[in-house]
Amino acid sequence: MLQTRPRASLIHRLSLSIWGLFLALLVLLSALGYLAMRMAMDRVVPMVARHVVELRASASEGLFLQAEQSVVRLQRDLLSRLARADREATLARFDALFARSADGLWRLRPELVDPEHAPTLYLHQAPAGLSDSARLRAVVAYDLLREQGPALAPPFFSAYMDFVEDGLMVYARGVDWGSGADAAATNTGYPTMQGSEPRRNPQRKVFWTPVYFDKQAATWMVSVIKPLDWQGQWVGTLGHDVSIQTLIDRTTANREDDGIQLVMGADGGLIAHPQLRQRISAADGQLNVASLRDPLLREVHRLIVASGADSGASRTPDGRQWVAWSKIHGPGWYQVYLLPQSRVNRLLGWGLAALFAIGIAGLLPATWLLRRQVRRLFDQPLKRLTQAVDELSQGREPGRIGLRSDDELGRLAGAFDDMVEELVQQRALQFAHAQALQTEVEERRQFMNRLEQERARLLALLGAMDLGIVFVGSESRVTYCNAAFRTMWTLPAGTAVVGRTTLEGVEATRHLMANPDAVLAHLQDSLTHEEQPRHFEIELLDGRTLLHNSYPVRDAHGQFIGRLWVQEDVTRERQTAEQLVRLAEHDPLTGLYNRRRFEDDLGRFFHAAERVPDQAALLFFDLDEFKYVNDTAGHRAGDAVLNRVAVELRTLIREDDTLFRLGGDEFAVLMPHASLDDAEHLAERIVRRISQTPLPLDEQTVRLTTSLGIAHFPTHADNTEDLVAHADAAMYQAKHTGKNRWKIYRPDRDTSREMASRLTWNDRIERALEHDLLRLHFQGVYRANNGHLAHLEALIRMEDEANPGQLIMPAQFIDHAEKSGKILEVDRWVVRESVRLLATHPHLPAIAINISGRSFDDPELPAYIGAQLQEQHVSPKRLLVELTETSAVSDMGDAARFIAALRRTGCPICLDDFGTGFASFAYLKHLQADVLKIDGMFIRDLPLERDNQVFVRAIIEVAHGMGKLAVAEFVEDGKTLLMLREMGVDMVQGYHLDRPKADHPALRAGGVGLRH
Repeated sequence: MLQTRPRASLIHRLSLSIWGLFLALLVLLSALGYLAMRMAMDRVVPMVARHVVELRASASEGLFLQAEQSVVRLQRDLLSRLARADREATLARFDALFARSADGLWRLRPELVDPEHAPTLYLHQAPAGLSDSARLRAVVAYDLLREQGPALAPPFFSAYMDFVEDGLMVYARGVDWGSGADAAATNTGYPTMQGSEPRRNPQRKVFWTPVYFDKQAATWMVSVIKPLDWQGQWVGTLGHDVSIQTLIDRTTANREDDGIQLVMGADGGLIAHPQLRQRISAADGQLNVASLRDPLLREVHRLIVASGADSGASRTPDGRQWVAWSKIHGPGWYQVYLLPQSRVNRLLGWGLAALFAIGIAGLLPATWLLRRQVRRLFDQPLKRLTQAVDELSQGREPGRIGLRSDDELGRLAGAFDDMVEELVQQRALQFAHAQALQTEVEERRQFMNRLEQERARLLALLGAMDLGIVFVGSESRVTYCNAAFRTMWTLPAGTAVVGRTTLEGVEATRHLMANPDAVLAHLQDSLTHEEQPRHFEIELLDGRTLLHNSYPVRDAHGQFIGRLWVQEDVTRERQTAEQLVRLAEHDPLTGLYNRRRFEDDLGRFFHAAERVPDQAALLFFDLDEFKYVNDTAGHRAGDAVLNRVAVELRTLIREDDTLFRLGGDEFAVLMPHASLDDAEHLAERIVRRISQTPLPLDEQTVRLTTSLGIAHFPTHADNTEDLVAHADAAMYQAKHTGKNRWKIYRPDRDTSREMASRLTWNDRIERALEHDLLRLHFQGVYRANNGHLAHLEALIRMEDEANPGQLIMPAQFIDHAEKSGKILEVDRWVVRESVRLLATHPHLPAIAINISGRSFDDPELPAYIGAQLQEQHVSPKRLLVELTETSAVSDMGDAARFIAALRRTGCPICLDDFGTGFASFAYLKHLQADVLKIDGMFIRDLPLERDNQVFVRAIIEVAHGMGKLAVAEFVEDGKTLLMLREMGVDMVQGYHLDRPKADHPALRAGGVGLRH
């Protein structure tokens, strides 16, 4: 046996050697790792610091650039309006808007003061009086700021215009600047006016004022100014006040080790510093670093000026600080970030410690794995070899050692396993030879038992079948028949069948068959052609029909050994088929042929007419005022009237003519081989007979009339569709000329194409509702802020009945459905299907459905929606009902009542296509919707259409101000999506996000998001 002490000693020595090697490698790698991290830090720190400060600068400068663009646009709009203004009308309007107060200042008349929605004014009266120029500018500026001010404040604190005549027109939401000014108020000497003076600003550039603290707003401000020149003179300024409090708050003091964020002007003035906020405030925002005894700030200013670049990063000469800066375009300030080198050194120390700890953590499992490998490779294989040798020496059969290695131990174990396997095979051969004979005998006995069982089961199966089963051998003799065959042929008990030839069998049953010679000929033919199956019918004298099937039978070697006859009594099936054919072609009420048979007969006639020219007439007619019968006496009385009319009409038509009931009170007569005179004669008889037939109705007798139209082939049409359409048109021509008459189709009065189109679409929509041909596709509506699915919009499609799989878009059939009133049924189908899907998929957040404006006339629809939700146990919040704005506005009263009823069900309401008219805002207080879907015409080309941007932003702000959500549809590209997100829209929808599809991913998962 192997001793354990040497093995343990070997493992121990190997472990110590590896341990020492790992420690040496760990120390070396730690040193190299520190050097690498040091070099990486010197490269990464300036890049990261610069990126951080550039992000902060970019986040800050957006509002400033927007303010510059806005003030330039305001100047352009003001000058444009001044150029277009009617001088006399505008001067007259000045007196209607403004009045001179007791203190001598011109102000807005008190009754017009509305600081929430309009600007205010104070304006000094010059000694020579107020000039026409000042009056014109005051009126035009008032209108401009009243229209655009609410959209500009916010984001800006105010929008205003200075007058060189010493006055100010201001819009700041909720602030009345005019009333707050007194006789001493003046803008003379303001930085805004000084910077706009032509001598100081000859290029008339946009400029920014110094920072100042606005006491009224309690915030730090800076103003952007655009000089205003008109008619070759400097007349004032246009500007915005912009709050920079957020920019200052971002420099809140942190720990000194984490770095300092500050904002510095290009001239060295401190705008924001977390540790110098009080001193900056005391200096009115104009604290210059030159006045501070802070070498670090002076060095920062020197680095920025020396670089000449908008952004950069560098280390101070003493190596103690990293400095990163980025220019804030607009006012021209710099966002600065100071990061101490000590912070970087501390991170390097932590990195070295982590690297060393990772090395130690890797050493311990490595040592354990080494000991495990030694035990697996040496200790365990030797133990298995020793045990196998002991078992073999004791006469037992050892198991395979099964070492899979290719080393010396593996080859030794393999040789031992081969030797043992050879010994075992020799023993097994001797034992197997003894068992072979016994096994063969047992298998033969079992096979015979199974064969006998299969034969018994087969006979039981054949005997229990209702089919007649006969096996005829190769010599045309019957070798088997079952009981069903005897019963089928009414053979007396004890009649011998097996052993007789087929000829003898036919002779014995000849008296039962209607045509025994034909049966015999069929049987002889099947015997002659052995290879093919044969099928024919046997008619019996008692009216039964037997279906005879004959199949060739071959043995295991493919040799023909006979035929199998299978006979089935198909009498009942044939009778049922005939009955079904009659039901399919006849009207169950009147017994007349129905519309299906009408279409088939008409198609067969035209098919035959293609080969042999012929003529035919088609008569269409219905009962005038038949609806009155159903409404007053009920449908049972109406059915009795239709039956009586059918009886009377049967006596009028010729043998070749065919009378059809197409549905309701509509009838048709197809007259093949008939001239137009024949058709006129029959039409006159039909109209006269119906008008003269007394019809009992509620214990009284009434007489109905009919309107009949005639179309002749080939005079009026050369195909099925036109012939039917023209006959129908002729019938309506008869109705329009007074009823109780017949008319021949006249092309000059043809409204059939329009009517046929209408009737065709009405019929297609009706069949789509009956045969479940309507489909729903779904398009996702996503939250703009995070891209998660908010809900799905259900969009209806119709499957083309003539081309299965091809869909018809709603634009092709919705108008027809609305005109015919079918839209009410379509809307209910959409409600039913959407609620069912919500119940089937509880993970879906919500589905939005579109309701037609015609449904405002259906006061039962809101209750129907509520009943469907309650029946399917679906929360009303998950069904969003969309109504088009144009439909709602066109009938405000019905729309308001309809929406109020819908709100009682708990369903959210969405106004679709919102904004098609600017007056839409006025309707919002009457139409209590929860969601506004912005009309797609404002979203298309949004990045290129500045007017659309202003309007969309206004809609979003109005929606949010009224507590509603805003949805943008037709989002077709990424630029539009990003702009809508910046504007604050709540939800987005369009082909850029996904397209309508029947198998939307949201129906298979808990929700999806967009990756934009």
